[in-house]
Amino acid sequence: MTIYDIARQVGVSASTVSRVINKRPGINAKTREKVEKALSESNFSINEAAKGLVNQSSRMIGILVSDIRNQHHIEGAYMIEQYFLEKGYCSLLFNAGSNKEGMAGYIKLLSSRRVDALVLIGSIFQNDEVMKAIGNYMQKVPVVMQNGILDLPNVSSVVSNDEQGAYDAVVHLYNKGKRKIAFINNNDTPSNLKKLAGYRKACRESGMENREILRCEDSFSGGAAATDELVRMYPDVDAILYSVDTLAAGGVRLLIDKGFTIPDDIALFGTDNSPFALITNPRLSSVDTKLRELSNACADILSRAIEDRSYRKNIQIDCSLVLRETT
Repeated sequence: MTIYDIARQVGVSASTVSRVINKRPGINAKTREKVEKALSESNFSINEAAKGLVNQSSRMIGILVSDIRNQHHIEGAYMIEQYFLEKGYCSLLFNAGSNKEGMAGYIKLLSSRRVDALVLIGSIFQNDEVMKAIGNYMQKVPVVMQNGILDLPNVSSVVSNDEQGAYDAVVHLYNKGKRKIAFINNNDTPSNLKKLAGYRKACRESGMENREILRCEDSFSGGAAATDELVRMYPDVDAILYSVDTLAAGGVRLLIDKGFTIPDDIALFGTDNSPFALITNPRLSSVDTKLRELSNACADILSRAIEDRSYRKNIQIDCSLVLRETT
């Protein structure tokens, strides 16, 4: 049924039905009740596509993550989706993959869907292909990037201070008496490169030798394999900082199976303060990259930018250390 059908049924104008649907004031309470009853009984639903053509708004938000299996990123996407759901927006979530051209293709696709705004989750989207695609297809659409930076006039950024977080973790381990501290990294995203820089800075200032594995499979088993390789390469290692908690969880299991005592023989620090940190045994110390604060800030900035297309803001949020049983 259309609003014209509802109007004829109730005996009011189509504009009155429209005002009731859109919760506009100035409608008699009795009339509003009759219209709402007719709408309910007819299972009336709004044609959002048609409404969008009139209002020049799709009421849709595009959200891109590189891998929906990444718990940290998908949780951030969920928080942003829920924020906009309360504001009446529908979110389109896509698994963009790690291929730069593929990421650009999804930006073109979301442009064809006429989304009102775009969210990029993760520093992996900080690349030239994505920047070019936004410039070509979404130069007038508000964009916010979580934990990455793109120098475009319509792109805002909210990043965690990953370098500071990694630096603080190494300093804490050093102050606990650890002198052979290693770093295990899953991939070379801009975020992880900042963590590596923080690790190296702390090592340099304290006079420690770098012990590093710079790339491994981004999984529990990948973390276990990298930890096994590390303790064979550096038998004297007494602490490990991991770029993500998933790797650290694999490292905990591997070291216990090999007979190491944690944290006495080897102390461990993860990054992200994800649920993985709470389910390892012993429970994992982790650098808290403040996912909730990041996600809330992204949603707030994007909400403002939708209302005012000139609005743009870049924010950096400091990390903190959450100390548990592995340190």
